Amino acid sequence: MNPERLARLRDLCRDEAAFEQIKQILGDEVLKSEHKINQANFQVQRQKALFRVVTRLREPIDLETIFQATATEVRQLLAADRVGMFRFYPDSGWNDGEFVSEDVDPAFPSAIAQRIHDHCFGERFAIHYQQGRIQAVADIHTYGLSDCHIQVLAQFEIRANLVIPLLQGKNLWGLLCINQCRAPREWQATEIEFATEIASHLAVALQHAELLADVQAEVIERQQAEQALHSLNQGMQRAMIELQAVNRELEAFSYSVSHDLRAPLRSIDGFSQALLEDYQEQLDETGQNYLRRIRLATQRMGQLIDDLLNLSRLMRSEMQLEPVDLSLLAKVIYAELQESQPERQVDCVIEPGLIAQGDSRLLQMMLTNLLDNAWKFTSKHTQAKIEFGTMSQESGIPIYFVRDDGAGFDMAYANKLFGPFQRLHRIDEFPGTGIGLAIVQRIVHRHGGRVWAEGVVEQGATFYFTLVADEAGA
Repeated sequence: MNPERLARLRDLCRDEAAFEQIKQILGDEVLKSEHKINQANFQVQRQKALFRVVTRLREPIDLETIFQATATEVRQLLAADRVGMFRFYPDSGWNDGEFVSEDVDPAFPSAIAQRIHDHCFGERFAIHYQQGRIQAVADIHTYGLSDCHIQVLAQFEIRANLVIPLLQGKNLWGLLCINQCRAPREWQATEIEFATEIASHLAVALQHAELLADVQAEVIERQQAEQALHSLNQGMQRAMIELQAVNRELEAFSYSVSHDLRAPLRSIDGFSQALLEDYQEQLDETGQNYLRRIRLATQRMGQLIDDLLNLSRLMRSEMQLEPVDLSLLAKVIYAELQESQPERQVDCVIEPGLIAQGDSRLLQMMLTNLLDNAWKFTSKHTQAKIEFGTMSQESGIPIYFVRDDGAGFDMAYANKLFGPFQRLHRIDEFPGTGIGLAIVQRIVHRHGGRVWAEGVVEQGATFYFTLVADEAGA
């Protein structure tokens, strides 16, 4: 109290005992006032510090900067010897970690970036801190800490310790550690409350950092995907250019081969026919048979050349998509087949009203090959049946089929059906070049569909196809 005021009080109060009592009362009041003033100042500084922390959270600055600035402010405000943010190593079971930020009195050793191991923590304490436990230790030697924990603290000369969990969402990311090294310290309720508020704001910063890392990872992933897509597009463009060049070369080669082969084939066929007509009397039956076989072989070679050219043109032709009445096409094709062999007894069942979107010319060629195959491979049976219809599936995409009860095939060789010039029957049994099903497959693929077959020897075959993309068959 002010000495002048004490002198004036002494003049007013002649009783020495009463004066001492009044002096004690006034002294207590002064101390209380000073304490309240100090508390008010602390609250003001606390609010300012919290405001600065919150302001930093709103700024585009990194987590390390936020931690470092916060550690400095907290140490100054609490007059502590060390304030640091400790981070647990992922997958360490909360037994290992390091201080990633720190503000420390130069008189004491720094703990920054030193690997710290405490095998007691993960098993005994981590779950409690994850649930929000706060530890305020006035003196590490009298608080009842485990020996292993005391050893960890003693290496940094820590006497008193205030520890608040740093949570990233619900996960224990690390600890806010406030240390007193010079002497023990009783932590005040206001100090603990302030440190807890700081930790909660740092938890927001941790959450923001995690979200930012996720966003950055997603951005990098998208950039990599875009780069990969760009590279793929460039590769596809190069491949298309190369494919176009190959197709042009193949087309030129096909026409060249066709032209170069046709002339000698015509000569062989023509001279063989001339020998048969002009020198028939000089040739015995064996010689005439040889010439007839030569003519058949050259004619078959000519047909193979035509089929190859048709297959090549098929893949290059432009498609004109429109609604196509498949039922009507099938009826026309069947009528032509029946007209070519009116003596045959074939029951043909065609489902009406089958409309598909596609190229009418290509779809007619496809159905012609499928129905012609069914007609051909039932030719050994006195009575036969051919069906054309659809099946339903969960995707709603119609499955068309052509079924017959003819020669069928062994499913062990089903993978050869759609290869050019692949045959499952001898040519003397069923004539043909073996190109028809290859044409069917390519037409179906050009429409985005798929084609497959099932068969049993001498019990018939069924060919299925779709005309749009069908994930079920991918």
